[in-house]
Amino acid sequence: MLTTTKKLKWLLALVLIFGGFTIYKLFEGLAHDLAYHEQEWVFKIISEFGLFISVIVSVGYFHHWFIAAEEHMESEISLRETLIKYVDSILLNSVKRGFSGITNKEFDFSQIMNGLKPGDYVYWLITFDPRFKNKSRELENAIKNGVHFRILILQADCRIGELRATETNGFNPHEFNEYSKLFKVSLEDVISRIDPQITGSLGVFVYDGLPSIPLFIINRNESKKIEVYNSFYLTEPVSKMPYLHWETELKHSGESLFESDHWNMAELFLDYFKKRWEMEKERLNDSAGNDSNEDNNFLHAPASARKKCLNLFQVLNS
Repeated sequence: MLTTTKKLKWLLALVLIFGGFTIYKLFEGLAHDLAYHEQEWVFKIISEFGLFISVIVSVGYFHHWFIAAEEHMESEISLRETLIKYVDSILLNSVKRGFSGITNKEFDFSQIMNGLKPGDYVYWLITFDPRFKNKSRELENAIKNGVHFRILILQADCRIGELRATETNGFNPHEFNEYSKLFKVSLEDVISRIDPQITGSLGVFVYDGLPSIPLFIINRNESKKIEVYNSFYLTEPVSKMPYLHWETELKHSGESLFESDHWNMAELFLDYFKKRWEMEKERLNDSAGNDSNEDNNFLHAPASARKKCLNLFQVLNS
C-alpha cells in the first residue's frame, strides 16, 4: 500500500516526465518558428533541457522499480550467506550446530504459546515455573486448539528440590516445595477442563531425579522442524533466566542422528527428553498394579486418551 510520501514522489516524477516532454515539444516548435528567429538558440536550450529532465527521470524510475529491486534482493541473499559463514566461524560452528540466538529476556511463554499450531507437539522439562498459575489458560487453549504437550515436572518433597532450593536466590526449601505443589495443582486444574472430544492432549510425568537443564522443545507439524529453548539452573530462578534458541529439521525414520561431527544440539536435546520420558514410562510400567503413588505421578488429558498421552507420538512415528 502506497504511503502519502510515496504517492507524492510518484506525482512529482510524473510531473517532471510529462512536464519536461511538454516543454521539449513546445520550445522545439518555437525554435523552428521564423517569427522567433533571434531567440532560436534560447528555445533550443530550453527544449533540450526539458527533454533531458523527462528522459533522466524516466530512466531513473525504471531502474529503481525494475533493476534496483532485483539487485537489492541479490545483495540481501549474498549478505545473508556471507554473514552466516562469518557468524558460523566466529561462534564455533553455531549454524551447523543449530544455534539460532538468545532470548532478549526471560522465556516468553505467552509468545511461544501464541505461535503454536494444531498438530504441533511440545516437550517441556522443568522443575516448576512460578509464573505458570497465570499462564495456565494459554496451555488449556493450545490443547483445545489441537496442540499436544508432554511435560516432566519435579516432584514436591523430594531431595533434589531441597538441594535446588538452597542454591537459588529468593527461595528456601519450604517455598520451593510449595511452588512445586502449586505447579502440579495448576496442571491438574487444566486437565479437569479438557473434554474427551478435544483433539489436543496433555501428558505429565512427575519425576524425582536430576532436573538437568530447563528444556522447551517444539515439534512443528507444518514445517517439520524442531525448535528448542534451553537455559541453565544457576543461582537465579529459571523463570528469570534468558534461554538459548536452537533449530533443526526433523529427521526421518532410519536416519542416523549422531554421527561424527554432524551433531546438532537440537537433536541432542530432543534425544535427551525422549530418554527421560521413556525412563518414566518404564518406572510406571514396572509399578503397574503395585504402587498407586507411581500412577499418581502420571497425569493426562483427555481422560480417555491415556495410552496416547504416554507416547511422544509425533517423534516416534515421524
